[in-house]
Amino acid sequence: MLTCPRLTFNLPDWLQLIFEATQNSSTGDIAIDDVIVVGGTCETQDFCSFEANSCQFTSTGPNIWERQIGDPGTNRPVIDHTTETTEGHYMLADTSQGVLPRSETMLLVSPIQEPRDAVMCLQFWFQMNGETPGTLNVYVEEEKQEKRREWSMNVGQGLTWSLSKVNIKTTHNWKLMFEAVGGGAAESHIAIDDVTFGHTECPRMGACDFEQDLCSWKNVLNQDSKDWDWNSGRAPSYFRGPEVDHTLGNSQGHYMFVDTEALRVGETAWLLSEHLPPTKGSCLKFYYHINISKQLMHGTLKVFQYINDQESVIWEAKNSQSEEWQPLNITVDSLTEFQVGFKAVKSEGTERGYVAIDDVAYNAGVNCHGVRTDQAAGGGGQTPGIIAAVIIVLAVLVAAAVGVIYWRKNKRHNSPGTTSESRAPFGFDNVFYRNQNKETVNVEPLPSVEAAGP
Repeated sequence: MLTCPRLTFNLPDWLQLIFEATQNSSTGDIAIDDVIVVGGTCETQDFCSFEANSCQFTSTGPNIWERQIGDPGTNRPVIDHTTETTEGHYMLADTSQGVLPRSETMLLVSPIQEPRDAVMCLQFWFQMNGETPGTLNVYVEEEKQEKRREWSMNVGQGLTWSLSKVNIKTTHNWKLMFEAVGGGAAESHIAIDDVTFGHTECPRMGACDFEQDLCSWKNVLNQDSKDWDWNSGRAPSYFRGPEVDHTLGNSQGHYMFVDTEALRVGETAWLLSEHLPPTKGSCLKFYYHINISKQLMHGTLKVFQYINDQESVIWEAKNSQSEEWQPLNITVDSLTEFQVGFKAVKSEGTERGYVAIDDVAYNAGVNCHGVRTDQAAGGGGQTPGIIAAVIIVLAVLVAAAVGVIYWRKNKRHNSPGTTSESRAPFGFDNVFYRNQNKETVNVEPLPSVEAAGP
């Protein structure tokens, strides 16, 4: 995937730029293009990994966010999210009681961003460690308007990097703010990494068509031998991949693939999802394309669950190849937070060829038979019953009110001193109930757990 990093530096009397490529695997490539040096500071970036610098994010006050590297043997992040090494960088807020007392705050503020024409997706990875790590709030402050909170989390995640996605709409120049609030723990921290500003709405949990990027899916660096590659149409001549993707069905569409010739026998390539919540049954859907020069050996493509650093295979391709993209639905379940992953494996007898996937979707809380299994996934299972109960209660109240009115009329009709001439004729009354502020009374559906958010 091509990215466009921007670096701001002070120019001496002369300048020489040096690009260095290092080899850490048997195959692969690194390419650069369109190198430009211009005067002035860099424009704001749509992606910040904090590897080169802080991307013009600033933090001021007695307690500040700091750009750090991995710190093994402490309660701080051992590795960053970008490189998954101890040399990678991230931004850290130390929320320990001795540094940031309970309820006190520290802010990390982005440079001024221009308004977007449509809803944009903010994605970032975060880590919150400690028994009571405090609270991480995300605010948007628009020009001439009060800042508004877009997202919040106050539950410890341990030393695991977790992904957050937030849809944002702005009409004026704006700034993004990460606020860390002290929680009173003896030792705790909040960290963020890989902040991305997308140009479309956020994809659903676990979903990706790979047209723009990898969404929330990622290659891993410390469990496998090679990365999955992101490609459009026919792969470069040295590698092999499908001539068309599944999403668009043409050579401009993108997919993820592994050239098996780049692997030695027994080597693997992993592609992992974001962390997914516990579920009693959710449907993972995707399309796969396998083309191997010899008969496909057992397990060339595997789907697995990853829980507490342990993997368990839930599906694998067996002795079959596909000339076209093939669909597959798998129901997954877990009592704890988990990840799902795709693994390409080089087997004995496998020579030239490729394994590819595209159009991954994850239907949280609904299994592959369309049955809702988790009420928390959308709250839809309880909402109709609640609405029906509310309607019944309202009907009972209306009936009771009608009864009271009729009883009062009847009492007045039969009270002493009431003559036949003063009595209203017996019959139906046209009683109309109206809300004081509205023409009709609407019963709004209760918000689902998913919609309510943290």
